Amino acid sequence: MITRRDAVTSLAALTACASTSARAAAERVDVVVVGAGFAGLNAALQLVDQGLKVVVLEAARRVGGRAQTAYHLDPRIELGAAQVGPMYARVRDLATRLKVKLGPGAHVNAPYSFVIGDTLVPAKNWATSTLNPLEGRERAVPPHAMNAFYVEQRSPFSALDDWLAPAAAEHDVSLGEWLRRQGASAAAQRIIDTTLGSPGLDSVGVLRMLQEATRSKADVKAFTGGAENAGKDVYERFALASSHVVGGTSVLTDAMARKLGAVVRTQHAVASIDLAPEGCTVRCRNGLRFRARRVVAAVPFGVLREIDITPSLRGAQGDAVRRMPYGNQSQVWLRVKAPYWEADGIEASMWTDGPFTLIRQQLEHDGRREFISALSFGAKSKAVDALSPADRGKLAIDYIEKVRPSTRGKLEFLGVHSWALDPLVRGCSHAFLPYRGADWAKSMIVPHHGLHFAGEHARRLEVGMEAAVESGERVALEILQALA
Repeated sequence: MITRRDAVTSLAALTACASTSARAAAERVDVVVVGAGFAGLNAALQLVDQGLKVVVLEAARRVGGRAQTAYHLDPRIELGAAQVGPMYARVRDLATRLKVKLGPGAHVNAPYSFVIGDTLVPAKNWATSTLNPLEGRERAVPPHAMNAFYVEQRSPFSALDDWLAPAAAEHDVSLGEWLRRQGASAAAQRIIDTTLGSPGLDSVGVLRMLQEATRSKADVKAFTGGAENAGKDVYERFALASSHVVGGTSVLTDAMARKLGAVVRTQHAVASIDLAPEGCTVRCRNGLRFRARRVVAAVPFGVLREIDITPSLRGAQGDAVRRMPYGNQSQVWLRVKAPYWEADGIEASMWTDGPFTLIRQQLEHDGRREFISALSFGAKSKAVDALSPADRGKLAIDYIEKVRPSTRGKLEFLGVHSWALDPLVRGCSHAFLPYRGADWAKSMIVPHHGLHFAGEHARRLEVGMEAAVESGERVALEILQALA
């Protein structure tokens, strides 16, 4: 005789079995894309256009990766990607196809003055100031343009793919070694070190910097060459010829995701990727599984190294994933309540040797000047990030008011951001280790069984968001050729 209790127990057991079976069943697709930044979204768009069944797994609640407009602060504030360069053909084509409007200019900042100790030095006085620690021709170079003076302007490459040629290996040295070869003074080296996301001149390779310099030089020369660029760093000059996404860069990545629809699954953090001869299995931390013919890793290596990959990555490719450094940048955003630069007649932005290396006064596209971003890099940013958000804001305002009395009572704290503190990103940008960049660049994008690699770090010819989109296009072609 079956009692009511027996029936309830049997029903519970059957329900648990069915639930376990449902969890165990894997959704079958052609391609799983891990990461919904520019690279992953573009790879998915290309593959879907060719009729493949694709799923994009994103750990965060939002798409975009390091493209994030700070709508919680103000839609004119970009925490990451901001410039649509004049030669960003892929990004511009995406904007056209998705009916996303681009406007002229991008992330332009007011000219810089300089702070040494607690003393503010106007730009016109820098070259002759007794506080200027530089030597010889360096003395005429603004501190924020020192990297451009010793790296961008001295790149040995002329063609965009020169950095991938075998001969480039001779330049695969540390930034410190490069600067010493160029005759940079000790003071110039210290200044450049303060702008590095990854601290230590001898801990960062120069090869990526030379690649970016080659690309940027070509664009700047073609679109913004001239005496008007004297004293501006490469980012300032590039901004003048660039465009911005109207409404924020996130408008574009959100449009890409909308085009893909249900293909994109947010809050799906990947735990493991198994690459077997009969197919790939991707397991998420929420228990869901996906079976695919191919997988695209479109997340930073700082995140990918936390995903269990079987068979494991080896050689230079495995070395790149395990050890690629990612820069640290701490941002404090302030609102300007009155034009302090008119009160003292000095350039509104500041380079400083204090806790914030760059204090940038943002020029809006409509002429308004409402925001300041106080940025610290490397070791300094780690010290800033150790503080609470409110204390970071207080530190920024107290420091700025101390070195520039005209700002007193005119700054309002808005918020903070740090890519290094984001567990789903873990850094603002990648770097190469010295003497490993040439090997990494060649090896790290080679397909590993059924796993393909995309992302801004997997660039070939481009920089910035265009590099990410370029890499998504490349892996889509790789997969289409492999499955054909």
